[in-house]
Amino acid sequence: MTFKGPGGFGRIVNCIMNVIMCAILSFYVLWTVQHIPGNEALPILTPLGFFVSLVESFCVGMFIGDFVPALAWGNKLAAALHIKNKVGAHFVSVAVLALVMVTSISFICTWLNNVQTGGMAGTIASWTMVYPFLIASGYIVELISLPLAMKAATAISGFDPKAAPAPEA
Repeated sequence: MTFKGPGGFGRIVNCIMNVIMCAILSFYVLWTVQHIPGNEALPILTPLGFFVSLVESFCVGMFIGDFVPALAWGNKLAAALHIKNKVGAHFVSVAVLALVMVTSISFICTWLNNVQTGGMAGTIASWTMVYPFLIASGYIVELISLPLAMKAATAISGFDPKAAPAPEA
């Protein structure tokens, strides 16, 4: 696995974004479950529980990030809406990215952790309990950290997507 060139750039951005986002999502979900009445004394929000949740969500996020072009979809939506302002386009593209990534990661992880004991009804109930906060916080986290992750990826991979020639149609 190389971290140079365009492929490395994407992989690095995906990795940085997933570490940040999955850490926040994992902490919030575990904190919420820990504070459900009756769960206060259970060992849910522990260092090991957080680590396991982070690894699980990171693996799901890396898979989704590598195989679903959510940022490209967001950029296409911004272009289709004729948004010329870079800040406005960033807000729109990150909205699509957050919708795809947060929804996918949170639902798949909730399903993995709940389907055996709660079935699909328990999975949906658990997911809808945390989803509103996750989508809002995921959007804010991605809005702020995506430009920083792209700068780091450019420095590490040696690839600058802004300086790259446009692909031929």
